[in-house]
Amino acid sequence: MSKSGIVSLVGRPSVGKSTLINNLVKQKVSIVTPRAQTTRRPIRAILNTEDGSQIVFVDLPGAKKPYDALGEYLLDSVWRNVGDSDLALFVVDGSSVPPGPGDIFVARNLMKTGVPALLVMNKSDLICDDQVEERLRMFESLGDFVGSVAISALNGSNLDRLVNLVLDHLDEGPQFYPEGMQTDQPLEQFIGEIIREKIMLLTSDEIPYAVESQVDFLDEQEDIIRINATIYVERESQKPIIIGANGQMIKQIGTLARKELEVVLGKHVFLGLWVKVKENWRNNKEALYYFGYHVE
Repeated sequence: MSKSGIVSLVGRPSVGKSTLINNLVKQKVSIVTPRAQTTRRPIRAILNTEDGSQIVFVDLPGAKKPYDALGEYLLDSVWRNVGDSDLALFVVDGSSVPPGPGDIFVARNLMKTGVPALLVMNKSDLICDDQVEERLRMFESLGDFVGSVAISALNGSNLDRLVNLVLDHLDEGPQFYPEGMQTDQPLEQFIGEIIREKIMLLTSDEIPYAVESQVDFLDEQEDIIRINATIYVERESQKPIIIGANGQMIKQIGTLARKELEVVLGKHVFLGLWVKVKENWRNNKEALYYFGYHVE
């Protein structure tokens, strides 16, 4: 009996949701950094099982109380997507106990949606074996969950059990996407995300959160893909930081992004990068809409 369903990943920032979704489908579909607000858009990853079942996992932004218009959009996006799901995975960091205010905030709001939720305690590789059950019980006390499992998204432990638990709570149904498709993310969006990931990894302080990237031109041919992209910052003072002394920072960003894209796309990549200022864009609804964040 083949099953199918939409399964959202929800949790506070930096609990490992993106690492988990990448390892579930064995392909990088979602960028990963140690910073909060790495994931800004819902990313769908498609897992087809041997029995013909299909699970569409949705990686969502970290849920936390917002401090600007972008944060409000991200939090609204989380609960809208959870509401459209058949099952939610409440992902927590098992190495951080007892559960903190962030976990409590997410759990309370998740329970209000009425969507069945499975507790997924990540980072079990950082926990002593004799503490796993005790920590699971701590997080289980935050809500009414249909089940729980301890995993390590980083080393892949217990992911098969997680998939089986998910399938136990999905109904029989048709596949949403064709066989072999692992994400419905447009190529332009993926490229923009890879560029932003490199910026988040290479810069510090406010810069990673003040940056957005957008592909302006894409020409894909048989053995080469040509890309022009713009990196946007919020203030003029941030622009020279992205460019760097003698252009060294933007060169490093471009080199890292190009090398990864060549591996993923399997062809030579020409990547041109420009830096522009879009003043205070995180609090400007018109600018947010321009970047694809459709704020009400």
